[in-house]
Amino acid sequence: MHTFLLRAQQKRWPGWAGDVGQNSTDTVNKVKQLLKETLKKDFKNSKRVLKERMDQGLVNIFGFALYHLWVDAMWRSSTPEKKSFFVKIMVFKDKKDIIITAEYKEIKNLKSLSAMVVARCLKEKEDVDKLENVPKCLFDDIKEFL
Repeated sequence: MHTFLLRAQQKRWPGWAGDVGQNSTDTVNKVKQLLKETLKKDFKNSKRVLKERMDQGLVNIFGFALYHLWVDAMWRSSTPEKKSFFVKIMVFKDKKDIIITAEYKEIKNLKSLSAMVVARCLKEKEDVDKLENVPKCLFDDIKEFL
């Protein structure tokens, strides 16, 4: 069993063309949600299929021809089926980039599975500290999935 941990890049990298992290939170969350839904469907572990499906959904967010999408994959040569993905969207209108990583995360034990399930019910990392009937030893693992 596995999942993908999604993280949006918040800082601008040296030498990067656009302004990373300057898009509205709402826009970045829409893109993250689209990526999350796309990864849940069978995409044959192919960056090409992932890109095609993302392109179809991004039209609803940005409109036609207002963005350019890149999808790259990274994996160890010993385990090519365990791919992580890097998604970069250059938004032409505002010259603002969105970069999201989808890190492959294998669920190996009950602790990881529990943390993943609890994290799906929360929105913010700050909400983890407010949990009452969850063992504190799970808090760091829950935050990792948010």
